Amino acid sequence: MNRLVTRSLILVVGFLASCRGAPQPLSLRLIDLFDAAEVNQTVSIAEQESLEWRFDGEGTITPDQSVFDEGQERPEQELNSFVGWTAYRDIDNLQVRDERLSGVTGELPLLHVLRPDDLDETDFLHAIEITIRVSEGTRIGVTFNGSEELDDEQLLRNIRRSTVPTLYAELEPGGDVQTYTLKDVARSFPIAGIRHIFVQPSDVEGTEFDIESVRMIPRKEHLRSVASGPGWHGLGEIYRETIVSRTPERISLELELPSEPWFEVAVGTIETTPITFKVEVGETQLWQRTVTLPRRWETKRIDLSDYADQRVTLSLALEGSEDGLIGFWGTPVVRNSGVLATMKPRVSTDARRALADGGVSLPQGVIVFLGDTLRRDRLDAYGHSRQTAPVLSRLSREGARFSDAISQATWTKVSVPSILSSLYPASTGIVGIPDRLASGALTLAEAFRSAGYATFQTSSVQFSGKLSNLHQGVEVLHERASIDSDALGHSSAKTARTYVDRFLLWLDDHHDVPFFAFIHVFDPHSPFESYPPYDLMWASPTGKEDHEARIAQVIETFGDDIRIGDGNRRGPELFPNRSELKASGIDPDLHVAHQLDWYDGSIRAMDAEVSRLIEGLQERGIGDDTVFAFISDHGEEFLEHGWNWHGNTVYGEMINVPLMLWWPNVIPSGIVINETVESIDLMPTLLDLSGLPVPEEAQGRSLLPLMANPENPASLGWIPRPAISERKRMPSRAERMPDDVDQYSIVWDGWKLVRNVDPPESRPEFELFDHRTDPLNLDNVAADHPEIVQRLGEQLSERLRFAEARRIVSDDDLAEALSPEEVQRLRRLGYIR
Repeated sequence: MNRLVTRSLILVVGFLASCRGAPQPLSLRLIDLFDAAEVNQTVSIAEQESLEWRFDGEGTITPDQSVFDEGQERPEQELNSFVGWTAYRDIDNLQVRDERLSGVTGELPLLHVLRPDDLDETDFLHAIEITIRVSEGTRIGVTFNGSEELDDEQLLRNIRRSTVPTLYAELEPGGDVQTYTLKDVARSFPIAGIRHIFVQPSDVEGTEFDIESVRMIPRKEHLRSVASGPGWHGLGEIYRETIVSRTPERISLELELPSEPWFEVAVGTIETTPITFKVEVGETQLWQRTVTLPRRWETKRIDLSDYADQRVTLSLALEGSEDGLIGFWGTPVVRNSGVLATMKPRVSTDARRALADGGVSLPQGVIVFLGDTLRRDRLDAYGHSRQTAPVLSRLSREGARFSDAISQATWTKVSVPSILSSLYPASTGIVGIPDRLASGALTLAEAFRSAGYATFQTSSVQFSGKLSNLHQGVEVLHERASIDSDALGHSSAKTARTYVDRFLLWLDDHHDVPFFAFIHVFDPHSPFESYPPYDLMWASPTGKEDHEARIAQVIETFGDDIRIGDGNRRGPELFPNRSELKASGIDPDLHVAHQLDWYDGSIRAMDAEVSRLIEGLQERGIGDDTVFAFISDHGEEFLEHGWNWHGNTVYGEMINVPLMLWWPNVIPSGIVINETVESIDLMPTLLDLSGLPVPEEAQGRSLLPLMANPENPASLGWIPRPAISERKRMPSRAERMPDDVDQYSIVWDGWKLVRNVDPPESRPEFELFDHRTDPLNLDNVAADHPEIVQRLGEQLSERLRFAEARRIVSDDDLAEALSPEEVQRLRRLGYIR
């Protein structure tokens, strides 16, 4: 537990010395130092004015309303209405008894209520709070719908397909009434988009329930009800470490400023009333900004050079036309541009010294660029006949290319947390959509943040952002919902162009300080069709029309309700498998050939943005001082084993990923590393390159010995070891994959073993492939090499036992090791729920 306490203190205390023996700080984060601040608050905290439904005649909302028109067919049963609530589906004996709404659940129980019209539709939902007693069950859930008129069939279809409700909490069944707070730190729900509210009292049929009250808590009212202080807040789906304050308020901190100080801040509000933000040093006002447009950030870099090396009082003041208005101070950090030349490694390994030829230079910037769903055999650097990524090919020639990098998982939700924490999936415990990386895990961003680096991140799908708790250590995070697809004129899934623009804009204010950026782009991911000119770079002009006609033919054959691909798509994004295509009279190879034409075009579009990023570094004079790492989280299947999409298997098309490292004049040019390595090796490698300590808990290894001495890496401590991958079954796919099983794989000594756990008779337990000559795992040779199967099977079990024994401590256990104040801080930052 000691490291967990230390890790939390990093957030509280912050980093105060940039390098060994140097007193100059790289950054002074007001978030970390807030406990020492003086808060001049002249307005009392407002009592939360949430909407509450009660069943004792005292509720704030009491209309007797039904969503159904007179004479309209009721779903399965006659509806009764209590304070606006109705039994929408599978609720028996609904009645008000002893001032509680009572009933018994059926197979899919849903209570319904209409959201009142008089709520502020510019606001967002903070939480739903339900006070209830249930006799049994494990989960209570809430689902929303924004339609004026409900499509019952579509609604129920969507609910059944979802693995969990939109909001949910674990139940404590028994005789006592409990209050459950249901909220999602990963997503924002606009009040305007919530028309219908559905409550699922329990996930167990036959549960008796008694609801005392249901509260709908808007975000604005919640913020007005809590004290000012640090938090994690978003405007326009761009999230920042934030100090929240209210008018009129002044927050003051005494600081010892460094030699070349400047103050970074982004201001914004959720109020429609104008708010004025002021930054002061002592009695001098340095900057003022009146914000009149809510839900967006306005950034500013404020020069503090007149106060260099001085002790000053820095104040943040908020003013408005009325008391209690909410203002956000995003990423309030004093940074130091004067330490770059004096930075020295805190840790210097033999491999690092050998790679730097005895020098002590450090990279100013570290960038991880992740192309989602990118299999390496579609890159020309890895032998593809098309020039899908000429820029990446050039960077690989100027740096190091790893020819056999293996991903530890087969979809983003599981893979990215492993990459960013250097932990196997069995150690993170992440299996499905609701799972989050425990806050006890140290992320790559946290490691750089604790060293004083500015940190930036983009997320192209919620799995790589707040939903997975991957904002730990990130100062500013751009979620995919921040991208306006209408403004782009193409799918918001093609994120590289937008995110490179935003990163370079951020870099304008951070080009003279150390920085870390994780740029997650979605361009290779479906929908595969890119924007011009890449959409027709290899695809036929009539290819889209033909592709849509084939999909329509599949739907005609199987019906509109068939669960195709990932089970949640319609139209041209459907992913029929090989047998479904054949049954529909479609040539499967012709179908995937067009998909691959689009796929390659999307890769080429992403590559063009990589070029712009590298140019941006060079234009700002830091191209030679930045480490650029390119990787993918997993691949994509194009019917090699009968399926489209990803996450289905651990075969080569899923886990063979690209990995390249580029740092001019440090990483030798043209190195090709043929040693099998793992995605979890990236974090230790980048920390080693940066002269920072690698966490003891990291399960990957630094790859520097392979680059510093490719001929004899053992002289620098390198010990070869197997690469393993994990894939757990997804319940939502059970219907279409009845013979689906958990799968694990191990790559070692030129062989790859796949283990199918408890397989049906139609599948073997073990499959063996020649990893070098059969990278896509199409020829199972297990019967010819039983001794290799046995040996690799034992090694696979050993590696999995290693990972499972190092399961990261849960947030509940972490909370027991920390003080209540530390737990509260982590909760406000969204690290602990």
